[in-house]
Amino acid sequence: MSINLVQAVNAAISEPIAEQLSQQFGIPGQIVRQLASRIAPGLVASLMDRATLVPGSQSVFSVIMQQETNAYIADQLPKLIATTGGLKQLETNGHMLAALATGQRVDALTDAVSAETGVPTQATSALAGIVAAVLFGVMKRHFLLAQWGLPQLPKLLREQVGEINGSMSNAVATAIGVGNTEGFTSCITPRLDTVASSLEPHTDRDVAMVAAGALPPEPAMKAAPQSAPVSKPVTPPPPPMRAPVRKPSPKRSNKWVWMLFAVLAAILALVYYRGFTHSGSVDLSAAPATQQVASEPEPASSAMPPVTAITTEAPAAAPIDPPEASTSAAASKPAPASWKDAQLLFNVNASGAPAIEATVGTEAEKKHLIDALTARFGKAYTATVSVVPETRPATWLSRLNDFFPLMAVPGAEAKISGSKVELSGTAASAKSGWTDRLRGALGGMFQVAAFDVDGAVATATQSFRSAMKSLLATETPCSGSKLTRVLDLQVVNFARSSAQVPESAYATLGETAQLLKNCAAKGSMVNLEVAGFSDAQGAASAKLEVSKERAQAVRGYLVRNGVPPQSLTAAGYGDANPIADNDTASGRFANRRIEFVVRKG
Repeated sequence: MSINLVQAVNAAISEPIAEQLSQQFGIPGQIVRQLASRIAPGLVASLMDRATLVPGSQSVFSVIMQQETNAYIADQLPKLIATTGGLKQLETNGHMLAALATGQRVDALTDAVSAETGVPTQATSALAGIVAAVLFGVMKRHFLLAQWGLPQLPKLLREQVGEINGSMSNAVATAIGVGNTEGFTSCITPRLDTVASSLEPHTDRDVAMVAAGALPPEPAMKAAPQSAPVSKPVTPPPPPMRAPVRKPSPKRSNKWVWMLFAVLAAILALVYYRGFTHSGSVDLSAAPATQQVASEPEPASSAMPPVTAITTEAPAAAPIDPPEASTSAAASKPAPASWKDAQLLFNVNASGAPAIEATVGTEAEKKHLIDALTARFGKAYTATVSVVPETRPATWLSRLNDFFPLMAVPGAEAKISGSKVELSGTAASAKSGWTDRLRGALGGMFQVAAFDVDGAVATATQSFRSAMKSLLATETPCSGSKLTRVLDLQVVNFARSSAQVPESAYATLGETAQLLKNCAAKGSMVNLEVAGFSDAQGAASAKLEVSKERAQAVRGYLVRNGVPPQSLTAAGYGDANPIADNDTASGRFANRRIEFVVRKG
């Protein structure tokens, strides 16, 4: 039983609905549908990304089955948006569900869609909440009618890959943190398959219990939870469960199964008949049978792990509110707050042999990378590849052929993180043309830039001055923690092997000296250690010495500009405590730093 989630949402936001919303938002109905068609793929892709880990799948499934998720929303939408209050409630509920399921707010998504369409952010955000509410309602209805549980979630999301590849823009993909559309869709399938296979062992037992007499979800949602048709077949009789052990003859087993399904069909028809004669509709948004099923003695399921509890009771209890055991299971394994982008770093020696460091999320991605490198370079490369599950799909894996030529250029360096490519070393030279070459090869999928030292210094200076302005506007500019956070933003970009303060740092160090002087004059003198750090290049003794000399140079500059000498000390720490990698120019630039540390006592 398949469903295209994006198309289902687009169908729910029909022309009449769009016209109704257009009157509320003051934008044309055609634009409303256009917004929905851009928001829905981003939401679905976010769910796919979250479900690449078992805890993430549990979180998504739990949200789908929450009582706040309205399985009838597609039918009730005209009434729900008829009033301003109803519209606002729907928007708020949708934002809440999306945040719980994806682990992040949808602001980045709405900002990207707003930029693409030119529609104000406020209207885009409001519509995103409505689209989210519709999406989760559609998914809940589908799960209930298909009698699905947690194991089917990654499979359903895997089926959306084709739609996402065709309907999600690269801007939206970047905004939700999955890199780019093509890279995301090319790597997400094996990760969802891995999660599906890890949940698969539970499905055989679930199917056996359904076949042995567990009732489909619709009868369990009947308004009279204690009626005989609902409660009687909940606990499957032991003989059918032990039938495979007795190894009955094939003919006898087939007859029993067909008789069983005939009985189930009769019960189902009876309950449907009672439902239609006693009630106008079956309420998919209520869960009256949940407590009754939870109280039934089921020794077999009580020994199962939490995930099994979710899928086992789903057919019998129609888990609009998931059973307590399954809810606690999802809560006991919270999904990571944030995942890091997959990274690929390489530098090429004088002989043209690349040294590669990479971080990916799965063993399959690691194998893909190693196989591709071996096919290209044979044994003429070195690679260290780490597998960290909390890592986003490696979007760059599908474009390795575009990077291979650069991996053979002596002195070239590159860092690919998600969809961002940074070139350094010989690759950063304008004459080499590698920046333009990669931009042309990769198109809009990746953001390619060469590391610019002067630009990095200018950016840091701007950040420092902005933060300094904010600090001076507070009542406690001499507060140690606040002060050092601002002072650490400035960059003192020493020349290679030099301990002479560069002219580019005169202005920011001058502002630092003025602030420290003022603090001392007001009786709020701050005692600081000027700490020097180096990158990882060179001998340990040399790195320690140069970092110490640079710290002393900065201290001397501040003292000469009026800072009380007794308030400052200097120390060098070499390449200790790096804050970035040492494989690229930007990483080494970040590690060569001066920090200000409050001295106590």
